[in-house]
Amino acid sequence: MKLIKNFAIVVVSLIGDLWLGLGIKSKIYDDHTTTKTKPGYFIFITVAALLALSTVVLLAARIY
Repeated sequence: MKLIKNFAIVVVSLIGDLWLGLGIKSKIYDDHTTTKTKPGYFIFITVAALLALSTVVLLAARIY
């Protein structure tokens, strides 16, 4: 029951963050954190995808 309650709290928190984040204007964000080049964008996406896939493979290998 505690696990379900914690999961519900996390989901409600994420929905609240999404709801509040929709009203933030883009001028608030720092300009230094944006990727303005295509190679930088593709490198970021590739590294993020590799990290996610390696995490899934590692966890699957430990479970099975």
